[in-house]
Amino acid sequence: MQNLPPQLGKLLCWLGFHDFQVLSKTFGFGDGGGVEKVECKRCGVVMTRRI
Repeated sequence: MQNLPPQLGKLLCWLGFHDFQVLSKTFGFGDGGGVEKVECKRCGVVMTRRI
């Protein structure tokens, strides 16, 4: 989905369908688990999520 028109890409991001790339990962054990930092290639939003 790399060759989408910009308007369609923005619509997908607005609907919550981002094109993430992983920036960093932190691994943990037990209840803490791991965390990864991801960034959307289209809109640039940065999020953290548990893995």
